[in-house]
Amino acid sequence: MSTTARLLLFPLLAAALLLLACLDTGAKLPNYGAVPPFTMTDSQGHAFDRNALLGKVWIVDFIYTNCPAECPMMTSRMHKVEQQLKGKSDVGLLSISVDPQRDSPSVLNDFAHRFGGPTNQWYFLTGPPATVHLLAYTTFHIGDVLGKIEHSTKFILLDKRANIRGYYSSIDEDGIPAMLNDVAALRRART
Repeated sequence: MSTTARLLLFPLLAAALLLLACLDTGAKLPNYGAVPPFTMTDSQGHAFDRNALLGKVWIVDFIYTNCPAECPMMTSRMHKVEQQLKGKSDVGLLSISVDPQRDSPSVLNDFAHRFGGPTNQWYFLTGPPATVHLLAYTTFHIGDVLGKIEHSTKFILLDKRANIRGYYSSIDEDGIPAMLNDVAALRRART
């Protein structure tokens, strides 16, 4: 190859690499850390652990079944998100109870059925208070269950390596569309 051809090829190659970097918007999302190992129980009575998160993009929220206002609204919105993502096998949804003392698998299952869950894409989890505390307070930083029940109304986005990549309002009208854009970016992202 002649020197002139190489000189012409170099800018084209640089532009192509720059374009590819710009297209990987998932890489631009912040990384708030990894979800640590955990084991919980889903509403069907099956074990669910951190390894189940790997290889999929996940949307997570924290709820409890006797919550009077925010939880039913969040779960209804999560159902709408689940309907929009239905059939996308590389996306999952998790609703984790912050009231493990009351929210047994059967109680969660009844609650889930009121909102169109559980499905093979949307899981409802409960577990020991220490595990819920680890996830809600220490890992996701959205609330606490020791002493009194409190939680955020945020949806949380995980990448395919179980890293926390974003927090989105489940209430504001811009929150869910922004989250769905980032879900699409993480689905396309090179892992």
